[in-house]
Amino acid sequence: MQRRTGLGIALALIATLALTGSALAFTGLINGSFEDNGNYVDVSGGFEELTAGDASLAPWTVDAGSIDWIGTYWPAQDGAMSIDLSGTSAGTLSQTFATTIGNTYTVSFGLSGNPAGDPAVKTLDVSATGGTPASYSYDASGNDLSNMNWTTETYSFLATSASSTLSFISTTDGAFGPALDNVVITETVPTKDDCKQGGWQTMIDTAGNAFKNQGDCVSFFATKGKNLGALPPVAAAGAAEAASSAKHADKQQTKVTTKHTTERHAPKAKAKAKSHSSHGHGSKKSK
Repeated sequence: MQRRTGLGIALALIATLALTGSALAFTGLINGSFEDNGNYVDVSGGFEELTAGDASLAPWTVDAGSIDWIGTYWPAQDGAMSIDLSGTSAGTLSQTFATTIGNTYTVSFGLSGNPAGDPAVKTLDVSATGGTPASYSYDASGNDLSNMNWTTETYSFLATSASSTLSFISTTDGAFGPALDNVVITETVPTKDDCKQGGWQTMIDTAGNAFKNQGDCVSFFATKGKNLGALPPVAAAGAAEAASSAKHADKQQTKVTTKHTTERHAPKAKAKAKSHSSHGHGSKKSK
């Protein structure tokens, strides 16, 4: 039985309400079913462990920890291969692909859990550039290695740059983690109708600008992108505000320094260095 956090449900609901434009199949993601690209080597009884930095599954990259590239160890949801996101430790798997700013991308993925060891409930996070991370969980207590009871989950994000990185992050320690397969992406292109009923508040134009009201949003689509949104990207606006605040702070500091030129401050005591004892590391747990 799978469980999904309220945040994940809310994200999907927002994406559904905000954008009802044309949904298109997206081909930018490569090898969403993790099939053998000629690099798979079964050296561990039905799977191969890939550690951080391993490029065997390119264009997917292992960014942290380790994962298991599953062959015959259990049946996949789609094709012949799948992933255990916890190899000997919790791993992170990601892929970067081209996106169109302002379009919404809905990620569908197969979720299950390795039943060969604890914990019974496997957890992971999914995130993407410009999106809010969402947490998912799956109870693998009803699974066995011949029946993985795959389910399908979704995650949505609004593209804020010309390329986006989609990441699947295990939050399950140990060697028996969440299982991943069949990652498919659908791209939704917004239209002026999506500006209605407050939809403009969750939309951006192709330059990353936000809209100040519904009319501003409709104007962008009516002019085929010539009239950009009135509000600059949040990151740019935030940087400008930060620069202004820093400049103001510098002026205030200058005034304070000038006013108190004769004031002396006692030097701070140096912190004592902490001793660090060595820690042993457990051996790899086999599946």
